[in-house]
Amino acid sequence: MDKIKGAFTGNKSSPEGAMISQEQFTLLRFADELKNARRVGAFKQYMVGRSSEATFSDSFEKQEAIIRCLGGFDPTGENLQTSQKQEAAQKCNCTIADVENALAKFTWAKQAHRKLEKLKEEGKPMPTSIAEMQKIMGSTPLDLARSNLAQSGQISRNALCPCGSKKRYKRCCGKD
Repeated sequence: MDKIKGAFTGNKSSPEGAMISQEQFTLLRFADELKNARRVGAFKQYMVGRSSEATFSDSFEKQEAIIRCLGGFDPTGENLQTSQKQEAAQKCNCTIADVENALAKFTWAKQAHRKLEKLKEEGKPMPTSIAEMQKIMGSTPLDLARSNLAQSGQISRNALCPCGSKKRYKRCCGKD
């Protein structure tokens, strides 16, 4: 579990790998952590259904490539324009939704990193699982990706609404 948390939060499970500062948490460092976790095989236990290891690995390679491409534009990931996201989608041969999804995972991990730093400063117990971390955060990376897509106007009208109503976007928040 520590390997997974390390990939998402930038933490190392070893004692000498102290928590990195907020300034060091960049897109390129996050891509490196994803690469390390993929290489070590830390995500194998989360494969469900009929997905193969190759499919899982390809998915993470694609996300890593997207994050590296976005890191070339803005290492912090905070000032990315829509045109830069579209260019990254073209370079990586994927959709805007894939780019938003990868960026949302980085943003969520960055926010989770801040919360972990705050918990450590206050001396409170650290979460031991991803579920506990999601409970502390109040959301998942997928929720963040959906809301980002809706805000940028890139969501399909027939997609499920990001507000969580389980209605189509055109019948809920996308009414004209």
